[in-house]
Amino acid sequence: MSAQRFSVGKQIQWHSVWFEIKRLLPDHQINLENVLTGALITASISDLIRDLYEGTLAFVQEGKHVKTRKDQAMGEVKYLDLGDCPDALKAIAHFRLWVIEPLLDLQPRTRLAVVERVKQVNALVITEEHRFGAQTVSVASVYRWLGDYQRSGRDLRSLIPHSDERGGKGQRRMAPEVEAIVTTVIEEQYLTREKHSAEDIRHLVAARLEVENHLRPAAEALSYPARTTIARRIKTLDARELLKIKQGQRAADRQFTQFGEGPQPQLPLERVEIDHTTLDLIVIDDQDNLPLGRLTLTDCLDVATRYPLGYYLGFEPPSYYAVMECLYHAIGPKANLREKHSTQHDWLAYGIPSTLVTDNGKEFIGRSLEDACLSLNIVLEQMPVRKPHYKGKIERLFQTITTVVHGLPGTTFSAIGARGDYDSCEQACVYLSEVDSILNIFFVDIYAERFHKGLEGIPARRWAEATQDNFLPRVPASAEELLILLGQVEWRTIQHYGLDFESIRYNAPELALLRNELAKGEKAKIKYHPGDLRRVYVYNPFTRTYIEAVAQDSTGYTEGLSLWKHRVIRRFVLECQDTVDLAALGKAKQQIQGIVDQARARRSTHTRSRLARWEKSHQPPSLTDRASDPNALPLLGTASSSSDGSAPNVPQVSEAISTPLSTDEQWRLTYDLPKTRSDQSIRTDWSLP
Repeated sequence: MSAQRFSVGKQIQWHSVWFEIKRLLPDHQINLENVLTGALITASISDLIRDLYEGTLAFVQEGKHVKTRKDQAMGEVKYLDLGDCPDALKAIAHFRLWVIEPLLDLQPRTRLAVVERVKQVNALVITEEHRFGAQTVSVASVYRWLGDYQRSGRDLRSLIPHSDERGGKGQRRMAPEVEAIVTTVIEEQYLTREKHSAEDIRHLVAARLEVENHLRPAAEALSYPARTTIARRIKTLDARELLKIKQGQRAADRQFTQFGEGPQPQLPLERVEIDHTTLDLIVIDDQDNLPLGRLTLTDCLDVATRYPLGYYLGFEPPSYYAVMECLYHAIGPKANLREKHSTQHDWLAYGIPSTLVTDNGKEFIGRSLEDACLSLNIVLEQMPVRKPHYKGKIERLFQTITTVVHGLPGTTFSAIGARGDYDSCEQACVYLSEVDSILNIFFVDIYAERFHKGLEGIPARRWAEATQDNFLPRVPASAEELLILLGQVEWRTIQHYGLDFESIRYNAPELALLRNELAKGEKAKIKYHPGDLRRVYVYNPFTRTYIEAVAQDSTGYTEGLSLWKHRVIRRFVLECQDTVDLAALGKAKQQIQGIVDQARARRSTHTRSRLARWEKSHQPPSLTDRASDPNALPLLGTASSSSDGSAPNVPQVSEAISTPLSTDEQWRLTYDLPKTRSDQSIRTDWSLP
């Protein structure tokens, strides 16, 4: 901004009225004339200076560097800051100032003096072309620069050339017929999902012009536009609209929308974000040192303190099973961490969150999570589709985890191109049992204990400060109740023999009374743990309690049985017979285990990751942690072992059924299972990998 002075002839805009300074009066008074009406007023310089800094007065700037809009009485400066001006134009302005500087204060300034200065400058320009360039100056140019510079109050910006406003730049010179054809081809061919270059558009324009010229005399033939002309027309298209057409609305919003800061909770557990990610790491089997594949991590993060709340790690794809286990780990305390994983610090965070932020994955939008949050008084907040920035804290945590994982042997990196000739399976040396320890050490000893730039603090210190201020997290009434409330939801009809769920029968004495109280045909809500089918919990709406119904299983089939494993076995049985019974399921379970044992020798990570899921699916952390805790209360109706302490007996399998399939065979699976053999629209695929 140039320096200004209250002097005669200066114009100001004061309270939206345009005045010109006519006379300087004694006692720091100024005589002002209204430019529109000609009325004269007197004002004190002190009042004018005060209003200048309060924003109700501004000098009307003059000079070539000022552009006046129709809707604006005062001029608009093209370059508010000289630093915004391109270096080339700024150099020209300094050159012009050097030319006129000796003439500014020359009195009298005669034409002879101006001519002599022009001769001096041109002589230097010719002899030192490398310094000044080849452009000489004229007397008329010097007079023009002097006038612009003095009218602007000696503002250097008035000497910046307006080369972009000369001639016909921006004005279309093509014939209207050619212009119409170019516009039509761009709209029809370039503004599409398919990608076309400027050269492609030029060729299409040329083809249409050729057809048009056949209808015209040779003297009136239309000329072909150059490629640069076509490129300039494309460049004038609206960038946001073009990206919207090429890649969609979401891509345009992501590129051109400036996102502000999200909600900023003040207390721990006020807002918790949860999501899944696949770790870029090949883990190996503890038993045979062969690669198993990549694990899926489900993680909870407290937004207020950035303290990791809990996680679940498994070979399962994103599912409610993973969400349930993650929430159970997040809500409960993490005891004996130093002994289990050799961490240097304890895991401080625990408790029921007030708000749980999720995306729109099917595991988050189902009725199971909604029912669990309603029961635990958690506000479930689902973000818009494909808007990861709405839960950017957990996404940023995953980026940090990815950075750590990429430094471990056996990493797969984030993209194939980044891997080069690195053999992830060959370099893998991290055991499956060690991944838990790595994550616990990372969460507790590294992430929670280092300075967080976005938080401007250390997560562990923030959590400790909050708990010292009498903040007590909400906790469930009991661990068993938490498991029930987090369970997956289904609805079943209670029969006189109990209820059927996934071809397994469950019963309890209390179901008889509930069956009589429910209306005819009314279904009862049940909850179950996807990793443990030994029992389900039936909700009694009249007493608002859950009834534990155990599996009617005399063979021990449901011991250590997950829903996923049961569905694999059930589909296997349906390949052989029309109906399902527990004895057949037990035989199939043993037969598939034989296939799994033989398949362990395969080196395919895709196959072995499914085998690892088979073997680990009966070990949900929420149940195994309780089983290993000698102080934990037993769950209602926990299945007991036989009197001699051995595992429940599994019936012997006949020689024909127990013969395992060949090692070249492998199983594939799906969750969409038929109920009878006649309904087998999707069959198990026993084929080569």
